[in-house]
Amino acid sequence: MFCCLGISQLSTRDSQGPAVESVLSIPAGNMVGLVGIDQHLLKSGTITTLPSAHNFVDMKHSVAPIVRVAVSVVNPAHLSKLNTGLKRLIKSDPLVQSFISPTGEHIVAGCGELHLEICLKDLAEDFLKDIPLKFSQPVVSFAETVAGASEQVVCAKSTNKHNRVYMTAEPLGANALFQPGRSVDFVQETV
Repeated sequence: MFCCLGISQLSTRDSQGPAVESVLSIPAGNMVGLVGIDQHLLKSGTITTLPSAHNFVDMKHSVAPIVRVAVSVVNPAHLSKLNTGLKRLIKSDPLVQSFISPTGEHIVAGCGELHLEICLKDLAEDFLKDIPLKFSQPVVSFAETVAGASEQVVCAKSTNKHNRVYMTAEPLGANALFQPGRSVDFVQETV
């Protein structure tokens, strides 16, 4: 079963075998493919005519795209094709992300070096076949935080072994965000 979505109308078509026929409705339990819906939905969505229906929840992934590469075209005239290719890439893989950085670079982020390598290969060979591309070196961004108070006291010694620092870690809280120029109080205690 296929539904063809036009700009002004939605028509439902039945495809069983090689022929496609127009039908008024599709019975429950049938698979439906919507042609043209990718112009309106990026990765997922819920399509319904019932106002009381609930949205389907997006799939949760246990990995996040942390390896990033800047992508650019050799010829600036191909910039619009790069944008189209990146849109097709993020539709084809649920874990890849693409965005424009504050510096104006097109960034592609993947879940690992191999995943990113496969995505860039798909971009160059499938989505932008005859357009030469330039890729930067992969960059891994770290965003770590302290989730709870540590139970262990750690010790750091200076090079000459005369100075020692004993530390524990704990969350600062919602109102105590570290900001440049803000003072931090150190407590001098003997452990």
